[in-house]
Amino acid sequence: MKLSERDKKLLLILILVIVVCVPYFFVIQPLIDECDKLNKEITEIKSDISYRETLALQENEFSAAAGEYATAKTTLIDRFPSELLQEASILFIHNTEQTIPMSLYQVAFGDDVATQITSEAEAAAIDEVEAATGDVTNDSVIEDNTTTTSLGGGLIGMQTQTRFAYDVPYQEFKSFLKYIMEYRERMVITELDASYSAEMDMVNGNFTLAQYALSGNGRYTVQYLEPNMIQGTTNVFKQASGSSEVMEVVQETPDFFVLLNNPGADVDSIIVGKSNDASETTYLSSQKNAVREVTITFTGESGAYNANYVIASTKYSNDGINFEKDGMIFLQIISSSRMDDDDKVGIDLNVVNETDTQVKLEVINDDSENPRVEIKGITGDVLIK
Repeated sequence: MKLSERDKKLLLILILVIVVCVPYFFVIQPLIDECDKLNKEITEIKSDISYRETLALQENEFSAAAGEYATAKTTLIDRFPSELLQEASILFIHNTEQTIPMSLYQVAFGDDVATQITSEAEAAAIDEVEAATGDVTNDSVIEDNTTTTSLGGGLIGMQTQTRFAYDVPYQEFKSFLKYIMEYRERMVITELDASYSAEMDMVNGNFTLAQYALSGNGRYTVQYLEPNMIQGTTNVFKQASGSSEVMEVVQETPDFFVLLNNPGADVDSIIVGKSNDASETTYLSSQKNAVREVTITFTGESGAYNANYVIASTKYSNDGINFEKDGMIFLQIISSSRMDDDDKVGIDLNVVNETDTQVKLEVINDDSENPRVEIKGITGDVLIK
């Protein structure tokens, strides 16, 4: 077969097209695609490097923030005890009656309710199990009216509610609400009713107090030391109704106090502070099982006063604590009976009054045989009761 000149030209053109296109599609184009892919990866890597360099420049800031969050987390968790012991609740009631003071009676303890606290990942896993099985309570433990559902790692949150009836003077009623709000452990008044008597300036009613705890993850065990308390009453029915003897418990609230505890107590052995300060920012304390010299100084005039105190050589602050008071300043020393011969806690007390009003000093609950309190010095107008 003989090709014409035209066919020869077409064949030549076809060969040229093949020679040009085949390398392009099978060699050049794949190389171009690979180059584009590498350029994209380079761009992403540069972006990632830039992001990491930015993070590296903020390392100190992030470290500081992480430390702040860790401290905030610890502070938050520390507001919750690890257990809700009924003995500790009874002591809380006793201390509240003394601190405010007020009368709490007809106490009805509720059941504890325990709930597992989980992360988002744990919660998602639990939802999957529940969807597959319809039941995630196979590991539930029911004990002493407390239901604990084991859902994995993390803390277990507990809540208990206690119902109270109360009697309290109006000013102390306000102090009580503030006391609960600022209390070092997490608790909330969920229900409250109040009736006011203008003639007696008294508030009475009922309230429900919800207390919370977090257990698990090796949290400490709650410890308490049972104080020596007067037991019994001349008439249990009057006690339960809130009449007669209970009304006599309500006393004037001290402006400042000194609290003396046994050396084995779960709190410091000597605490000086302003009353109704649940945040404890005005407290100065000592842990030593020994007699310490305590000096409390009041200054100021015309209702605007300042208090400062020293335990041994430790002073509260240079500025002291400013407070307002109409009339006599009340300082109360709350002592306690000694546990044994190794209980050496005590104070040599000095009270300095440099104000234009009188300071009333009262010592209560001191050991009758071996008192913890010895009044060493009095300066100014101080009335000792």
